[in-house]
Amino acid sequence: MSLISRLAKLPLKTFRVNFANEHKNLIINHVATDASHPLHETQCRRQAEKKKQGLWWHVTTGVDLHKSSCVRAWCRRRLRRAVVEELKARGYDEHGKFANLKLVPQRADLMARLVAGQTLDLKGSLRLLVQAPLIPAKYVDVRAEVGAVVDAVKNGMRGAPPGEYASAGRPRSRPSFSPPATSAQTSPRRTHKHVVESGARSRPASQPGATRRIQLASMVSRIDR
Repeated sequence: MSLISRLAKLPLKTFRVNFANEHKNLIINHVATDASHPLHETQCRRQAEKKKQGLWWHVTTGVDLHKSSCVRAWCRRRLRRAVVEELKARGYDEHGKFANLKLVPQRADLMARLVAGQTLDLKGSLRLLVQAPLIPAKYVDVRAEVGAVVDAVKNGMRGAPPGEYASAGRPRSRPSFSPPATSAQTSPRRTHKHVVESGARSRPASQPGATRRIQLASMVSRIDR
């Protein structure tokens, strides 16, 4: 399962996520897309010269989020703050670059990645689109959802199994089914019925005349005695 699919399965309520493995702009830049704009060439050159390092992430809001532009701006600031705090809590700076270099000698997994020629920085492009539940949500809940996304991106780059992701994204283990002990045994009624029927089929039916002769012979033997 790809990292994008795992991110899509996270039960996020306060925002939605779009992710790309490569560095690309996930938001529409009207200046860069409008060839007639006087700053079109400048903006395109600026985007082309942008260093493809770390994690490119953006926080956006739709016009349907709230009629007030002040509320929409507050939502963007709130979510940006949560992203920065969750990145720093895991040893990254605000651009997704690993900043806690003192921790590397103490972590065998980090040393193994460096020996293998892998980077410790996060990589890719991430877009977070604010949803209406973010407005009344507690900041702790917002940070928890952001932390789940950061963990998914971080562990996904390491090739970690799904179980190491956020708890909300872990697959539920199905309970093991153990058949009851009586199901392995044959029903005694059916066995008895089968024996009786088989015995009845194997024995020939007795004739009425033969039965009477046997009864008369037994009576005569009793009289002789």
